[in-house]
Amino acid sequence: MGESGGRSSVRISQVEADASQSGVPHPKKVLFVFGSLERAGAQLRTLEVCRELRRGQSIDFDFCCLDLGPSGNELREDVQRLGGATHCVSIRSPRFVVEFSRLLRRGRYDIVHSEPQFLSGIVVWLAALQRVPVRIVAIHNSIGEAGQTASNPIVRSVLSSRVFMWAMRSLMSRYASSIVAVSRSALDSVLPSRWQSACDCKVIYNGTDIAAFRQPEDLLGVREEFGWPADSQIVVNVGRLSAQKNQRVILEAIRLVHEEDSTVRLLLVGGGKLDREIGDLIDSLKLRHVCAVTNNRADVPRLLLASNVFFFPSLWEGLPGAPIEALAAGLPIVASDIPPIREIAPYFPGSILIASPDDVGKHVEHVRLALQMPKDRAGAQKRFAETPFPLRKAVDAYRSLYGMDGFDEPAEYTVRTRMRSRSVPPRRLDVPPTMRRRPHRRRP
Repeated sequence: MGESGGRSSVRISQVEADASQSGVPHPKKVLFVFGSLERAGAQLRTLEVCRELRRGQSIDFDFCCLDLGPSGNELREDVQRLGGATHCVSIRSPRFVVEFSRLLRRGRYDIVHSEPQFLSGIVVWLAALQRVPVRIVAIHNSIGEAGQTASNPIVRSVLSSRVFMWAMRSLMSRYASSIVAVSRSALDSVLPSRWQSACDCKVIYNGTDIAAFRQPEDLLGVREEFGWPADSQIVVNVGRLSAQKNQRVILEAIRLVHEEDSTVRLLLVGGGKLDREIGDLIDSLKLRHVCAVTNNRADVPRLLLASNVFFFPSLWEGLPGAPIEALAAGLPIVASDIPPIREIAPYFPGSILIASPDDVGKHVEHVRLALQMPKDRAGAQKRFAETPFPLRKAVDAYRSLYGMDGFDEPAEYTVRTRMRSRSVPPRRLDVPPTMRRRPHRRRP
């Protein structure tokens, strides 16, 4: 099964025993399913929500990866610190159906919350076979052009297959109790409108904790850390070093900006598979003295507060969390003209300058303009609190989605999509008698 161990089963049994003795309902048990357990945006934001849900709430959660990304289990310690367990069940294994079904039976989960794009169709189908009451498909990224999000040529071929996408959309619409997207554009990308009419679909925006951006600015300390002059103007980007994040355009634009303003510096925060290629490009553009590349950092709010402009020419996104964090820090944003950025922009008038992802000339012009914008952190944070993007609003929406404490979902926290106007009875799950789950027998 991978990295799970017996600790999870012991914890579940103990919680149920304590609950039955006290008469208190047992905690909600949630299984989050990801393609990989790397320190990426969707995984980290899910952890933030879990951390907040556990404050005074009854919830247990585990994380499961399908072995689709980088090897390793980068989030294991983070999950364990919050009382959860991690599992790895490879979807590439011929025994995947058996092993994943076994995990669901053993965990006795109330909720399965699945993230890996189209493969969530398989996950919620198996969860339905095991009688998991709540089955959520979460859409955190747009698919862009067919196969654009996949690096493996075989996976790209499958993802671009009309038959595959039709089959997965059919499974999602039939077996998911809810489909939740981080933006309207992500929902429309993965599940076009003709499919949405058959589902309970909604948008819950990712949230950012504003409190992390109320610390004092460490302007001098950050510049000293990277060996830059005290009067340096920092253009920052936070994201994986990948083709999607378009760091090539960032470097080409900063080279031109630096030719006119020698105080400009570039800070790239994040690691990834293009680490070597980005390093080679920095050297070829002769930007080594201008640019610093860090790995993943725990002090991103500190770095953002010390910067002047956030640069984000990403090729596609679901709902980019890094620009939202930068807006919470009061930074002007130079970004690509893609649907989720256009979805965010109306909430922050005058703070986001957009251009085509590969329009280097326009990005250069926008970076220069952004560097001249006054920085009003207090005013920016006050305006941010009035948007849908503070973390507490996302947490409240998920609390409602998970049915915790009878919380009524506030209309401003989510954007509900088109739904069936007629009353539709629950669908009968087409489960052969031999596959029907037997009731659990509790040990005396």
